[in-house]
Parts: sequence; C-alpha cells; structure tokens
Amino acid sequence: GDELDGNTELQRMINDSSLRPTKDVFMRVAIEIFSDGKFNWGRVVALFYFACRLVIKALVTHVPEIIRTIIGWTMGYLRENVINWIREQGGWEGIRSHFGTPTWQT
Repeated sequence: GDELDGNTELQRMINDSSLRPTKDVFMRVAIEIFSDGKFNWGRVVALFYFACRLVIKALVTHVPEIIRTIIGWTMGYLRENVINWIREQGGWEGIRSHFGTPTWQT
C-alpha cells in the first residue's frame, strides 16, 4: 500500500481522473499497468488499488452511483486480460503464496 501511495505516476492518474471517471481513463491505466505484457501479483494488486482509489474518490465527491460501474470495469478487465494468468498461479490462493498470510489472519 505504501509503495503504491508513493507511486507518483499512479497517483497522478488517479488525481487527473475527473469527478466521474470514464471507462477510457480506467482502461488507459489498466493497460499501462500491464503495458509490457508481463503479469505478477504486484500488478494485479495495483489494479485493485487503482479501482479502490476511484471508489473512494466517488464517495468523497458524492457520486456513489459510479461505484458499481468501476467494479464492473475492474472485473471485466480481469476476466478479459488477467484471469488465465491468475489460474496459472493456482487461482486467488496464489496471492497468499506470494505475499504470505497477513498477520491479522494469524
């Protein structure tokens, strides 16, 4: 989280998105995250982080009706571009193997 918060390029893309982010903005960022065609858990987390920040921005700017849309964009991108890689890593359990079990779960 701290590393993503410190990523100035990602923060710029979040801050530059309008009060009502568009699918075009979301897709540009998602494509940029995976621009070299390589997948890893850090990039998957970065996509969720970006979507989460857009959801928070929607709440703060009082446009909560866009939240379901943002979730839809995220799930659509994952289904179309990332799901095969996730399956190859053992599914969502693979993220625990990569990052380990969070201390709050032990």
